[in-house]
Amino acid sequence: MPPAQLACMLIFALVLFTTFVILPWNAVYQKRIRQGKPLLEQWSIKTSRLDVLDVLLTFFVYFGIQVIAVVFIVENPDPDDSPSQFLHLSPFNSAAGLTTLLTLAIVIPILFFRRGDLRDFRLRTDRYTELCVIGLIAAFLLVPATMTLNALVSLLVTPYSHPVIETLLAEASVTTLVYTAITVVIAAPLVEEFVFRGVILTFLQRAFSGRWSTQTIFYCPADAQPDVSPVAQDNFQLHGANLLTSLLFAGLHFGQGAAYIPLFFLSLGIGYVANKTGSILPCILIHMTLNGISSIPLIFLVLNQT
Repeated sequence: MPPAQLACMLIFALVLFTTFVILPWNAVYQKRIRQGKPLLEQWSIKTSRLDVLDVLLTFFVYFGIQVIAVVFIVENPDPDDSPSQFLHLSPFNSAAGLTTLLTLAIVIPILFFRRGDLRDFRLRTDRYTELCVIGLIAAFLLVPATMTLNALVSLLVTPYSHPVIETLLAEASVTTLVYTAITVVIAAPLVEEFVFRGVILTFLQRAFSGRWSTQTIFYCPADAQPDVSPVAQDNFQLHGANLLTSLLFAGLHFGQGAAYIPLFFLSLGIGYVANKTGSILPCILIHMTLNGISSIPLIFLVLNQT
């Protein structure tokens, strides 16, 4: 690449970074952090009683559905697909990815039957407008920073790759593009945020709080009460659940280059929002925004090929 062209690209990247990362976070620093205020005020949140059984059920359904979907695709390939264009074994391909929505249809009714309240797994039914505003503002802060970090690790560690991208470029069909877009932008954020922030993070937050007996961690009746009154929590009790959930979330994205690094930090931010609001709605909006923006270049590339 000619030096002049490289310099123009670097200047353009610097302008984008300043506009969408430095300036927004500087505004947040000036208005909140510098004045000793939290990034987000703590909302009143209903005490959750999710236990190990709830988490195991969610995991079993979430991964079980993906395995069944992948096996079905392998045993029933599209006769029009050539071997070089056959769908990769990815939980986010155009068929298996969509089936993950069944996780919501199966798990939510069971958890609601056990707990009797949607708020136990962070499905709030109030303050929708505020939650949407928080989600959009958080997306404006987190998504550009995540994409910047992803670009850096792709250059310095491992180039970004994804089975969905490889499959989509191999098939280069509008039908596959539509299914993939629905999967990546809608299905994946809905299901992943429910599983990781709605169930896993909520359970770990209770388990790490130090207020519940070990017995209730494994099996918690709907009328169980904490053994210890609310007290000041240390850093592990406050942030340990979010840290562990983020490690699990990042681990889910191994095999996609070094994307697990920026996604770990994104997950920390999303978990912070979930813990402050007691809702996964803003988390879903953040996740959808990231996946949607990331999909735009791919959509144009596929449409150009077709």
